[in-house]
Amino acid sequence: MFNGNMVTGAIPARVFALYKIVASKKDISRGALRGLMEPEEIHEGTSYFSEILKAAMELKLVDQRDSSIIPIVPKEQLKTMEDFRILAIRNLSNWGDFENSQFYKCTNAIVNMDEKVYKHSNISDSEMLNYLSEQTGQQITPPMVRGWRFWAQFLGFGYISDMAFLPNAYIFVKNVMYIMGLDKNAEYPMREFMSRFSQYGKIIMQDSAASKDLNIALSSALRELHDNKEIELKYGSDQEHRWILYPSNESFNESVASIVYRG
Repeated sequence: MFNGNMVTGAIPARVFALYKIVASKKDISRGALRGLMEPEEIHEGTSYFSEILKAAMELKLVDQRDSSIIPIVPKEQLKTMEDFRILAIRNLSNWGDFENSQFYKCTNAIVNMDEKVYKHSNISDSEMLNYLSEQTGQQITPPMVRGWRFWAQFLGFGYISDMAFLPNAYIFVKNVMYIMGLDKNAEYPMREFMSRFSQYGKIIMQDSAASKDLNIALSSALRELHDNKEIELKYGSDQEHRWILYPSNESFNESVASIVYRG
């Protein structure tokens, strides 16, 4: 899913379910695990087990030793889907070659379309597939994008309505700020905030490190956090240190010089 082609079978709920089984057993054979994931008496059609196991291993949830599957993360540390989301964001961000992955390139291309993404009521339409293929340098197919959408919604890059993508990365940005370990009520200049944010959130940022224009997905997230009083966006007069939110007619529309983290 993350190393190689994106797939439809390894959706977040299935990957988490596989981890929960392995964590409860502590050591289980691959065959027995497959039997629990795809019981013979009810399983019909295509098997997704290999895709699910591969994604769980890519996210460093489990490992395979000989014919046994063992947990890497103690079950006490991974109880809920919210725990899983934080771990996935952290582990993907620390994966050395993640920026060259198909998943990263597709995500970055889609979120940086800004309002142009609204032209696509289906993110797997031919025009979108051509665009993604051009941006990634790989042939992107409808099943790949259908697989991407489950993780895009789970990780919080935006919201999926039917097959349309709505670029508001509120969930993702909120979780990244948690991982960043910001001090409550502390004020962070935008240069420092964005530098720290990029360690985990680069996947939704502009390609150019020098750009101070924030795309619509990140801008919408910051505005929602500000409206919820989870952060405070602060305007400053120093042009050099201001960052520009994507224009909005309905919310905070000033250049941002610093962010106060309210927690």
